[in-house]
Amino acid sequence: QGGAQVHSESPAWGSVVGCLGLAMTPWLGRTVVAAVVGIAATAKPGLFDETSSVEPASDPFFLADLRKIRNSEAMLADLSKLYMATQAVEHSLTEAYGKIPQTNTSNDGTSKARRPAPGNFHGVKSHAYYVGAISEAHPSLPPDAVQSIVASEWYHPGLTAKPVWCNGKCSRQFPLAKMLDDNFKAIRHEVLTFWKSPDAARELQGVGTHTTRFDKLIAGNGTWVDVRLWRGRSFNKKLCTRHFRMICSIIEASPEVWTNPWSHVLLSVLMTDSWVPFHQGHTNGQLTYHLPIALPSTGGSAELALVERGGLLPEDAATRSGLYEHPEENVYHWKKGKTLVFDDSFSHAVRFRGGGEKRKEIKASHDDSQSGARIVLLARAWHPEMTADERRALREFVRRGGEEDPEGYEMLPISPSAFSLGVHPLPPTIVF
Repeated sequence: QGGAQVHSESPAWGSVVGCLGLAMTPWLGRTVVAAVVGIAATAKPGLFDETSSVEPASDPFFLADLRKIRNSEAMLADLSKLYMATQAVEHSLTEAYGKIPQTNTSNDGTSKARRPAPGNFHGVKSHAYYVGAISEAHPSLPPDAVQSIVASEWYHPGLTAKPVWCNGKCSRQFPLAKMLDDNFKAIRHEVLTFWKSPDAARELQGVGTHTTRFDKLIAGNGTWVDVRLWRGRSFNKKLCTRHFRMICSIIEASPEVWTNPWSHVLLSVLMTDSWVPFHQGHTNGQLTYHLPIALPSTGGSAELALVERGGLLPEDAATRSGLYEHPEENVYHWKKGKTLVFDDSFSHAVRFRGGGEKRKEIKASHDDSQSGARIVLLARAWHPEMTADERRALREFVRRGGEEDPEGYEMLPISPSAFSLGVHPLPPTIVF
């Protein structure tokens, strides 16, 4: 990677490839892939047989197998193996799709993409390079925190890539969506009652305060605020006990949400004439659930736009900022009381087009169509094809770098059964 320095505590493999500036040639890449396959076959016999190929383009399941190897406890517990595994995935992605999407060759012009890239693949990122770059720019960060930051942006090949999984009929496919839809009246009542509470004004924060600085940077124009209920396995005890007993009980019964180290549960509020330009979520390892609580009934339109191809989109030359519309976009509209599930690692934008009315203040109303706001309950859960072993190992690795535990929050305990892929029914009694 151009000789970029790897952190001093990086293992020998990363130091050789990164610090010595060795080019990841097809031969070296295949050597790394073969070595990783050998390690995995030794650790988990039967994963690969004697006929298994080390050419990703010739085996549609090979990238998924490499993902599972990289995301395994055996690899994540040993940094020297981890660097080999990440480089094996990076090489195989380059061989399969090219260094960046929409091209037929890699940077050196020798490696042709074998098949179209998924629409949420935006290019190969070197784990070793970014660990080194972040460590150099922020030397006070602990090594585990740096590893966590970079791993949180891994691309997970082999997962089904669909921009919108369902809109209005999600309960057939996702247990969480069914619980949200079935309890919409109670959830809506909680939200509208909260809106009249003095706590609402105190809890509403500009986007990025509760999530990441990146969200604040892409907030666009207008008013985009949220109220956070959960971050990972930490929940806001006051809000859950005083205002949102139903919502928090549903989330507690949904470990696919709170065992996901990148998850948030929040009320997302977008006011009229507010636009969020095209951007991508940091990982395809999760899906985003939207349960619309309030939508404009007249005088405007709230919409979600997605572009189904990978790669960075150009900035809007007119505004010299993010791109708000795109000729390839597909537009979706929320349906009040019906969950929409989408993959936010696709390029997407959110818009609340006003109907010529002046922007209203956020206020409480029993008639939520008059509040002048688009309000959705947002939750992020594991991608359903991430295995229980991957979920357990990734959560442990990412949270080794630190787990957010804000004041006033409490943490749910995590047991091995929390990573089960079975259905976790709603508790018979309200816990909060």
